[in-house]
Amino acid sequence: MMKAMLFLAVAVLAIPAAPCHAEFPDDRPLRIVTPYGAGGGIDIAVRILSSVGQEHLGTRVDVVNMPGAGGLTAATFVAKAEPDGYTLLISDYTPLVTLPMREKTPYAASDWVAIAQVAEIAPTFVVHERSGYASLADLLASARARPGGLAATHGTFMSSSHLPLLRLQQTAGVDFNQVPTSGGGETFQFLLGNVVQLAVTTPATIAGSIRSGKVLPVAVATANRVPALPDTPTLREAGFDIVMPVWYTIFASEQVPEERVRLLSKRIEAAYATEEARSLAARAGLSLALAGHEDAQEIYLRTAMQVAETLSNIDR
Repeated sequence: MMKAMLFLAVAVLAIPAAPCHAEFPDDRPLRIVTPYGAGGGIDIAVRILSSVGQEHLGTRVDVVNMPGAGGLTAATFVAKAEPDGYTLLISDYTPLVTLPMREKTPYAASDWVAIAQVAEIAPTFVVHERSGYASLADLLASARARPGGLAATHGTFMSSSHLPLLRLQQTAGVDFNQVPTSGGGETFQFLLGNVVQLAVTTPATIAGSIRSGKVLPVAVATANRVPALPDTPTLREAGFDIVMPVWYTIFASEQVPEERVRLLSKRIEAAYATEEARSLAARAGLSLALAGHEDAQEIYLRTAMQVAETLSNIDR
C-alpha cells in the first residue's frame, strides 16, 4: 500500500501540461460541485467564492450541491466531466482519498489535482474536565494500563475524526473502546454524559464548553497549533507524527492543463483574500486557511499517505 501511495505522489507531481490555445476562462461560468448538501461548512466556503469570485475569475461561479453515496456521486460527476477547468470539485479528503482506498470507485486518489485550499479544520482530542486527565500523555498512560478500558468516540465510521484516532492508536500502541456516533453533536454529548473518556471533534463544536471549562482539549491533528486553541499542543508536539487536518480544497481532474490549474489557483486565492470574502467567512463562523496550488497539492499528498498507512495497518 505504501509503495502504491509513493507512486501516487510521484505520478501526480509529474503530470505533463496539456496545450491550451483558447483564452481561459471565457464567458462560460465555472461550475463547482460539492459532495454534500446546502448549509454545511464546505457549502458555505464555496458560496463565498460564488459571491466574490467573478471580479477575479472573469466569469460567474455556479455552485452545484450533489450529495449522495458518501461523496461518490459528486466526485464521479466531476471526474467524468470535460477536463477543461470549467467543472471543479470542492471537497474534504473522504470522497477523494478514503473512499477509493476502501471501495471500488471510477476514480483513484491520483486522478485529482488540488487547485487551492480554502479552509482547514482541526480534529481536536478533548476530555471532560472531571476525567482526571490533564494532558494527552496522562490519557495514553491510562489507556496502556487498561487496554480497551477507555472509551473514545469520533463521529461516523472512517470519518475525518475517526482516522486520526485510529492513527494515534497505531502510533501510540494503545487500544481504545471505540464508540461511533452520527456526528459532532452526538460525539460531544457522549463526552459530556461521561459515556466516553475521549472525543475527537472540531473546535467550533466545543468552543463554548472550552470557555466554560467543561472540557479540556489535549491535542490537535494539525501541523501547527490552532489560533483558536493556542495552548493546545499538536500531536507532533506530543511525540506522534500525525497530521490529518480536515481541509476544504478545490480540485480539478488531473487531466486539466497545468496552466489552467495555476491560473485558477492564483485567481481563487486572490478572491478569498479580499476583505469581502473574509467578512463573509467571519459572519458564517468559517476560518479561512488559504493555500495555493503547490502547497495544497503537498497537503493533499501528505494526507493521502497518512490515510493509506492507517488503512493498511487496519487491514493487517
